[in-house]
Amino acid sequence: MIIGRKTIVSISKYAKIIYGPAGSLSINSCWFPDKKNKYTSEFRLSECSTLECNGPFHLYQGASVYLAPNARLVINGKGFLNTNSTLNCYNYIEIGDDCAIAENVTISDSDNHTISGSITTAPVVIKNHVWIAKNAIILKGVTIGNGAVVAAGAVVTKNVPDNSLVAGVPARVIRQNVNWQ
Repeated sequence: MIIGRKTIVSISKYAKIIYGPAGSLSINSCWFPDKKNKYTSEFRLSECSTLECNGPFHLYQGASVYLAPNARLVINGKGFLNTNSTLNCYNYIEIGDDCAIAENVTISDSDNHTISGSITTAPVVIKNHVWIAKNAIILKGVTIGNGAVVAAGAVVTKNVPDNSLVAGVPARVIRQNVNWQ
């Protein structure tokens, strides 16, 4: 784990960090070596939470990760969480291989509060080679399929099929058979 300056780190002594053979994590790194890091990142693992990192992953400047007690975050590698994005894991979130998560994105598997009769948490699974564009919000209980693209500003409340482009509030499929690079 490489921790950049201006990073707040809080890891419970009962939390676990598991690295796969190719696993590495860089926190509060900067895209451009000559650019000053203007943002603070937070990396907080609560008691009995587990972070599993199976490949190289970057939390760029200002990106923050919070794991609640007993939560599990699985990162499969070769991807990033960009500037000022937040990942709130209260139960289970998985990020596939080769995922590009842009600036100001929020991913949460919980509502954090209960409305009578509602389910508070549900897993979020982001499969391989997914692009989540700027200012998107990914809510609890969502699976985003392989090769999918989430448009800027979309609010994803339902599953996203493989190789599709979703946009809007709430997000809906606007194109299928997409291929992004």
